[in-house]
Amino acid sequence: MFSPFEYKRPETLQEVFQLLNQDNDAQIVAGGTDLLVKLREAESSPDLLIDIKELEELKGIEQNNDEIKIGSLTTITEIKENKLIKNKLYALYQAASEFGCYEIRNRATIGGNVVHASPGAEFGVPLFALEAEVEVIGKNGTKRLPIEEFWYDVGRVKLDNELLKSIIININKNIKNSYHRLSRVEGMDLAVVNTALAKKSNEKYRSYFGTVARTPYRNEKIDEILGEEKFNKSTFAEIQDIINKSVSPRASSLRASPEYKKRMVVSLLKKCLRDIEELGDDIDG
Repeated sequence: MFSPFEYKRPETLQEVFQLLNQDNDAQIVAGGTDLLVKLREAESSPDLLIDIKELEELKGIEQNNDEIKIGSLTTITEIKENKLIKNKLYALYQAASEFGCYEIRNRATIGGNVVHASPGAEFGVPLFALEAEVEVIGKNGTKRLPIEEFWYDVGRVKLDNELLKSIIININKNIKNSYHRLSRVEGMDLAVVNTALAKKSNEKYRSYFGTVARTPYRNEKIDEILGEEKFNKSTFAEIQDIINKSVSPRASSLRASPEYKKRMVVSLLKKCLRDIEELGDDIDG
């Protein structure tokens, strides 16, 4: 049962920051799809819920020169249906297509998914692979951070009475990109594992793996191997060996064993590579 709490729907960012300063226990709600689960599992509720869903300055997708900016309150459906995203940031289109069900995609926001900072978050590994940056806004103005600095642990991001304003991705830096995930059942289940791969303008790769560590995980040695562009069975045997030795997924996971997760993230990496390089079956094994 939820304990009683106060609910506010501010009309401006200034009102949001005033409310945050008044109550240290206040909780921001946007789409609410993650928060609802938290409230159901918690023994107590926050004193104040601040609903920011209607703040227009945190919505929308736009391109400015070589950057695409996605407002934190942009819904998953809006990302999935946006032609700019599909054409330039295909990994985000794939993530949006896998996200929940139709009803949840209409409500949930990309900002909520990022701020929740789950190890298997749908947009975690693709945003890390794409070297996204985030805009954070507070009463003293706006600052810009690399996503790997902003999202630093399970359920933890750098917000101090602040809001995630937008996510920014340089499209000239990212030539091709792909995302794949595996779940126990089709549909609304959370990812058992997920993987994203981005090919850069300098022909190098940047790969990230989800649910095998506390945050989206990258191993630079794997990206060096991919950069050699000699893809065969031995390539992925070497990558699998690196994964086996470098990550330790928690054994208490209800969705999959550590050994299974390690095998599957490499299998998903092959799928991403096929998307980007249009390779045949010669990389199986």
